Amino acid sequence: MVRSLQAVASAAAVLCAGLSNAQSTGYTSCDAIVDAGLGERLFLGTGATAANYSESILSYYSGTQREITPFCVFQPHSTEEVSLAVKALAPLSAAGKWNIAVRSAGHSVWNNNNIAQGITIDLRRINQTTVHNTTSCKGTAVASIGAGAQWGPALLEIEKYGLTMTAGRVGNVGVAGLTLGGGLSFHSGRRGLACDDVVNYEVVLADGSIVNANKTSNARLFKALKGGGSNFGIVTRFDFAAFPGGDIYGGTVFSTWDQKDAIVDSFQQVITDVAVRPSDSEILLFRWDPAAGGIMVGAMPVSTANNASSPMFKVFDDIPVIYSGIAHQTYGELAMATWDSGGQRNIWFSLCFHNDRRVIDKAEELMHGLISDTEAFIPDNSANLIWVFQPLAKAYGRNSANNVVGLDTTLTNDSIVWLGEAFCDTAMQEAFFQARLGAISAELEAYAISIGANTQWRYMNYVNPAQDPISSYGAENVEFIRDVANEYDPTGFFQTRVSGGFKISAL
Repeated sequence: MVRSLQAVASAAAVLCAGLSNAQSTGYTSCDAIVDAGLGERLFLGTGATAANYSESILSYYSGTQREITPFCVFQPHSTEEVSLAVKALAPLSAAGKWNIAVRSAGHSVWNNNNIAQGITIDLRRINQTTVHNTTSCKGTAVASIGAGAQWGPALLEIEKYGLTMTAGRVGNVGVAGLTLGGGLSFHSGRRGLACDDVVNYEVVLADGSIVNANKTSNARLFKALKGGGSNFGIVTRFDFAAFPGGDIYGGTVFSTWDQKDAIVDSFQQVITDVAVRPSDSEILLFRWDPAAGGIMVGAMPVSTANNASSPMFKVFDDIPVIYSGIAHQTYGELAMATWDSGGQRNIWFSLCFHNDRRVIDKAEELMHGLISDTEAFIPDNSANLIWVFQPLAKAYGRNSANNVVGLDTTLTNDSIVWLGEAFCDTAMQEAFFQARLGAISAELEAYAISIGANTQWRYMNYVNPAQDPISSYGAENVEFIRDVANEYDPTGFFQTRVSGGFKISAL
């Protein structure tokens, strides 16, 4: 199916318009969009709109998502068109149950933003970034970003005004998905999570109404959206506090595996030092790619204060380096440099644990075991693995009383977010990694618990669908999310009709 879609896409020099507003599709949910006068935004997999349909499907990061083919794709250009679509799809007679998906950038690796037998709402045309030169939000400017935007282009736009923001770190990651899940950032040491810097959300609710949620209007919804995912409505615009920015210093660097201990030691020290150097951040990488020479160790050290003399860079001056992209550059330029086009199948599992070397060593041991198993199961060198370790210093939770992720109470120790990720080509290989990474995640979690080094929180943006991030927010936040979902979505539209994300009703 993917090859046929690619053929359609490459054959189309110009993408076609959508359907006529009088044309029947044969699918009830798709016809509901046509009947609402939105047919020109609707694309089918055949006929005149096939090129648009193919472009939407092939834009997903994960190969797994690219193999899911909805009946139709609806691509609104405005919040008002999203509102009309929700009103059209809300009646059960129009669409049925569990047959609506909503996507922004499409970076998720599992099927929470596409759907096989239904309609996918593709928000990527709502991607404008506008900077408001106001004095609101304690003297900062505000950057309004459409829900379909990706971080790289959004950052480059606000940097034209000498500003930056608490943003994602990879250019093709979506603004919406990262922020609704909390949002780790290179600025987290100084400002907390990305969601902490949102000053207003524009939201389409289950009845199709359009509301703004901020500290003074719909304040409970405002708080719930800060880490509560897709339980409440379709956010179409995020208004972020923007603040003065300029060049940062940092980038990606890789070295040989025999330098692992020195790099791990430096990484752990960066986490310990967040209290005194909040502008420093670093990502630790264990990467195995048999087609590129096997296992190597890497890092992504970044000083958002543009401090090339920060102690975290010293280790890379003292060891042999395979590759270094460390430089003075803007945040947006760094994000664009780490742009990953994806296309392979991806499997993710994630945990959090204390900044304890014993757990890192256990994760390394488990990775070597998986490498051996993978070499036996996939001998053609097509699969690869990456273990990603990211800081979760106590300072990151400083603003969490104003969000629902719970780090203000659960983050009692400087910690690490671990992401175990596999890349592969076939469904059988995906099933293999799903089972093996699930077992590895469980073993690593059990080990962390056994030595008193487990951190309760689970990062919504990294966990596997088999995991449960919302419960890790704490009982009070779970009940708050449930209450707000019931208040703003009393019919359960986003619980029973929209399939994506982690649902509060599933707890």
